[in-house]
Amino acid sequence: MSFSDNYFSRYNSYSQFFNEPVNENTDIIVVIPCFDDPHIFKTLDSLQNTTKNNIGLEVIVIVNSGESTPLSIIETNRKIFEKLVTLKELNYYNFNLLVKNLEKVPNKTAGVGNARKAGMDEAVRRFSQIGKPNGIITSLDADCIVENDYLISITNTFLSDRKVEATTLQFRHDFDKNLYQEKVIRACKQYEIYLRYFRLSLKLTGFPYYFHTIGSCFAVTASSYIKAGGMSRRQGGEDFYFLHKVAPMTKIEEIKKILVFPSPRISERVPFGTGPSVKNIINNDNYKVYNFRLFSVIKQFYNCFENYFDTNDNLFDFIPDEIIQYVGKGKLTELISECKKNTKDLLSFKKRMNSKFDAFFIIKFLNSFDLNSKYPPQDNLEAAKLLLEYYGIESGIYEIECIYDKILDIDLTN
Repeated sequence: MSFSDNYFSRYNSYSQFFNEPVNENTDIIVVIPCFDDPHIFKTLDSLQNTTKNNIGLEVIVIVNSGESTPLSIIETNRKIFEKLVTLKELNYYNFNLLVKNLEKVPNKTAGVGNARKAGMDEAVRRFSQIGKPNGIITSLDADCIVENDYLISITNTFLSDRKVEATTLQFRHDFDKNLYQEKVIRACKQYEIYLRYFRLSLKLTGFPYYFHTIGSCFAVTASSYIKAGGMSRRQGGEDFYFLHKVAPMTKIEEIKKILVFPSPRISERVPFGTGPSVKNIINNDNYKVYNFRLFSVIKQFYNCFENYFDTNDNLFDFIPDEIIQYVGKGKLTELISECKKNTKDLLSFKKRMNSKFDAFFIIKFLNSFDLNSKYPPQDNLEAAKLLLEYYGIESGIYEIECIYDKILDIDLTN
């Protein structure tokens, strides 16, 4: 019996795509969704140039389109697919390239989540064929290039600690002025400042799962992928949902070295992320983000879990008013009582509380504050400046370039 049999009997998946035998030395399978993206060839070129050091590599590219995809994009996808098949052995001899073109995917499921799931499910099948539940499945996007030690860094992270079954990778968008307009680079730096601002602010709250959730920047073992029930088919944010399913189940390591360089270009291939955000920032000439003071409210809530465990009296003396107003006294009492009833010690109580008040709760709570609220969204640079001051970086810094460099440095070391 294969380690993946139960997964494929329980969860919907495509039938097997590839009949090509799996090399028993395969250690990593990189999965890349591709939709209307000729940049895929640069991505594969960068993988071709990575240092392998006897690491067995396969790359699965899922070219995809939906029922409502314009014919022009379908034709572009077909040309990309045909070219990939042609170049498979000529250009990409350092790894085994497997390519599938999915067309007419139902509108309900069409998109990057479905394509990523299709490729990662296939990676599980291939690791299953060689009996390798600890085989590494790496998620990448078709608009990225990777550092030369990409494979070695990922492999060493898993080998250095057998408890690690997932890892996130550090990134920096490709700000090559020869390739991209200054306004695009400037807007993308704003967006990247926000990504790092959000992660670092979330870390300050005491919430344990404060990692980046970016589709091109994580890896997971085949067995951990299965335990989490596989990738979500969401048309955007599938990476966020998946990683926050994985997090409570295993140890997630963060690779601090920059290994992935996504493109900063404008794109509408996904509902949110780099492409749409860059377009929005350019069009509106401003970027509003979650108010920095809100993270102090969340911190007060999470830091008092010990108080909630130790007492049934005056419970609401410890909970911030903003949380009480958002959740309601009745619901809070019910949830906290349920957590206490089903746990025997403080550690298990905190873990259960984190599952009730998880990342989805935090996002919904943050999104409940609009421009007319007590904590209105702030200008991105203003919020980032407050975070930098919290970390002891001198005030007065406000220029995009300076803030970007400072917050990148903090994010790479925290």
